Amino acid sequence: MKEKELFNQGRGLLEPEMMPFYEVAELNNGDAMMFQGELTTDFFIIKSGKLEIIEGTGNKAVCLDTLEANDVFGEIAFFDERERSATVRSSGKSVLYRMTREHFADMTRTQPQLAMEYLIILGKLVSGKLRRVDKMIAGVTGDQKIKNDPNLKKLMKDIRKAMKSKRDLF
Repeated sequence: MKEKELFNQGRGLLEPEMMPFYEVAELNNGDAMMFQGELTTDFFIIKSGKLEIIEGTGNKAVCLDTLEANDVFGEIAFFDERERSATVRSSGKSVLYRMTREHFADMTRTQPQLAMEYLIILGKLVSGKLRRVDKMIAGVTGDQKIKNDPNLKKLMKDIRKAMKSKRDLF
């Protein structure tokens, strides 16, 4: 396979030939898809609905982010097989695509080229998140001005708001 084809920027994680390897999960309001500290490796793409990413429990719980259609979560544990860093809970009705390790193994056995492409796309997604976190940390430490980057400015505002929040999310 040519490098240009392998690193194709135009493809995503919901290509028609990838769809048979996903399970569909439906959540109702308040249902959790995963809990902070649990050891699971499934990766998710939100088809519809909204989900909250919550860190901590009880009066120390903080909503870190809200995810919507086409957002993803669970990709880190998919790779490193370590405990979940947050709880993910549905806010209303949500539909998700779930990629299990078993289904990915099936993809690898039956369509190895597709599995490789899937890993590259997922790796790009993870590296993009890491780059955004690097920028955010640089902004917090004063090494980079954030006022010109609207995404970082919003992120910093959300982090400050979450840190001040004392409401119990559970």
